[in-house]
Amino acid sequence: MKPMNRRVFLKTGAAAAAAFTIGRSALGANERVRVGVIGLRNRGNQVADSMNACGRFEVAALCDCDRAMYDVAVGKIGRKLEKVPAFTQDFRKVLDDPGIDAVVVALPDHWHGLATVMALDAGKHVYVEKPMSFNILDGRAMVAAAARNPKLAVQVGTQQRSGAHFQEARDFIRGGGLGKVGFARAWITHERETIPRVPDADPPAGFDYDLWVGPAPFRAYNPELTHYNWHFTWNFGTGEMGNWGAHWIDIVRWYLDLDLPSAVLGIGGQLVVKDAKETPDTQTAIYQFPETTVIWEQRLWTTFGINGKGSGAEFDGDKGSLVVGRDGWTFFPKEGAPEKHGRSEMELPHAVNFADAIQGTAKPIAPVTEGHKTAAMCHLANIAARRNGKLDFDPATEQITNDPEAQALAGRENRAPWPQFVL
Repeated sequence: MKPMNRRVFLKTGAAAAAAFTIGRSALGANERVRVGVIGLRNRGNQVADSMNACGRFEVAALCDCDRAMYDVAVGKIGRKLEKVPAFTQDFRKVLDDPGIDAVVVALPDHWHGLATVMALDAGKHVYVEKPMSFNILDGRAMVAAAARNPKLAVQVGTQQRSGAHFQEARDFIRGGGLGKVGFARAWITHERETIPRVPDADPPAGFDYDLWVGPAPFRAYNPELTHYNWHFTWNFGTGEMGNWGAHWIDIVRWYLDLDLPSAVLGIGGQLVVKDAKETPDTQTAIYQFPETTVIWEQRLWTTFGINGKGSGAEFDGDKGSLVVGRDGWTFFPKEGAPEKHGRSEMELPHAVNFADAIQGTAKPIAPVTEGHKTAAMCHLANIAARRNGKLDFDPATEQITNDPEAQALAGRENRAPWPQFVL
């Protein structure tokens, strides 16, 4: 299918959309939110499952460029729903349907920005997966779209913010439990499967690959670099830095109330596993803030973690240290025994918070402004690693000031005929 901008679709796609349209009156205070899930592999299914489980949403539409993903989604979550949702391969039909109140954007990273902007401008509340954006320009456009649609809620899929134990650890630090925190680090260490190098090929039947590529520069279909493994290509993904770094950098920012750094030093590359990945298997970033230093560490070829955890965050203060992971958090005082606290549920309360935000009874716990800053830190780490050096960054203008080639990597034009972003 040849991509169409939204205005063209509204003129030419009415007949096709009519068969998909669900129909909806205004959303009442006690009504379930009717949601369309855009992107059905992994996170799309998981978020849909949580929304269905919380009882505040009706999963009314499913969308994926690949028809085969619909069959997978129905197999995973369809049996839990009251009825099988409507399906379309073109997300614009979901946006044009007045019966849909909100959408889940669980697409590859390169689609997060444009799909979110289009959804907000179509009057839909948005749950967008992490990392919120593909690059810094995307993030700025998403913040601008949310600002011009202030009645719509945007929740970013950094669901750790909704876990009670993550909140408890944050309150402990903000309450002075660690004293002055001068250092924090976050990490991911695990073994990624090797991605074999295979020739490009024709996309399988039922997969609208041109629409999947969407606003990104066109790249031929490769069966090993499309579903999921797009994460590790620079054309469509943001590497493990965007995939897992978005979770843990977000925790560091949230706990320490950090804005954006003034400088980033980044190194990394494919140092151990020489496969079809383009993004680093080994990566380190050091962020400079006025009163603290933050470090990110990434190794995709070892199960030997840090502080006994494959992923997590550490905070060091003059009264002790704290380590938090998805299994709980531990305070290590300067004197005395460690104090351990157990894990909590994240997915369900994150969905509940999104429903509350839509109904106007709460603010999103992972709002678009925070998602943008967290994603920007991930992008800066990636850019620094690609440039193999230090970036000076102006948090006020969100510009890299010492390296024009690095600044060029902070955004890109959308492939025609998809619209460009307006800030």
